[in-house]
Amino acid sequence: MRSHRPVLLAAALLLSLPAILARAAVLVAGQMVFLLPVGIAAQQNNPIDHAAHIKTLSEQLRVHAGQGLEHFESIKEDVSRELYAELDAYVTENFTPSSSSSQLQAGLDTVLGRKEGDDRHNIVFSVDLQAGHFLIVGIELLGAGTNSSNGYGDSVRFRAYGVSGQSLVYVACTGDLSDSALADLNAKIVPEGSVLGQFWFAAWADVPPLAPYDVVVRLYSFDGTNFHTIWAPENIIADKIPNAVDVTNAGSVVVNRMPDWKSQIIEHDQYSVTAQGVLKTAEWATQRQ
Repeated sequence: MRSHRPVLLAAALLLSLPAILARAAVLVAGQMVFLLPVGIAAQQNNPIDHAAHIKTLSEQLRVHAGQGLEHFESIKEDVSRELYAELDAYVTENFTPSSSSSQLQAGLDTVLGRKEGDDRHNIVFSVDLQAGHFLIVGIELLGAGTNSSNGYGDSVRFRAYGVSGQSLVYVACTGDLSDSALADLNAKIVPEGSVLGQFWFAAWADVPPLAPYDVVVRLYSFDGTNFHTIWAPENIIADKIPNAVDVTNAGSVVVNRMPDWKSQIIEHDQYSVTAQGVLKTAEWATQRQ
């Protein structure tokens, strides 16, 4: 009786051929060459275009005529989360630990459609701590922030990227600078943080559309692992957004505010920032220019 074993073996080989090819090793010119699965090879030949994805997601956050606030609120959280993930991938795949803060800022400005003179800003600090080298990035997402009182505006968060080997990796982020929609992000380093082996900085932004300006102010620290909110005072009325906060050479933070919307006086409150907290140390007033 003739055996059917060769036929069965041939059939089994044919059925398993795709799996064999997906993992096969072949000898070419005396060298062992491993064949990549088709899906992996395609991904390597066609890398993900994070810049294009960022553009698409950014456009989704812009409110189009007729969609309204309810539609926007229904998509904002998911789209923003995906957009931040794409931005993390863009940073870590296109920049290295040797990249300068100006190079990273220019890259973010490009993919987020920023132009010189815009009132929307991305901010990058290059930071060296005992825990290592970091790039601290303030990102202002167009259209990602909104609330019932002031409609549509931007979302502002700070993100930290650290070093792993020859690459940058995402480390941590702050929450939104404010629950309100924002514009015109500014930030300055507070040097006293270095005494504690941390990075401290003041950040502020406009809550549109009022003028004089309704400005939110925050003081953050970064310890190499997490961000912490050191100070979150009530919003101030500011004559000019860039001048709403100063940091002295001695490390004091000066908040320049108007006592009311019609005032011609600027009140200057100086604060000392210590490990124990933020203490008011001086105050004076000047005429509004």
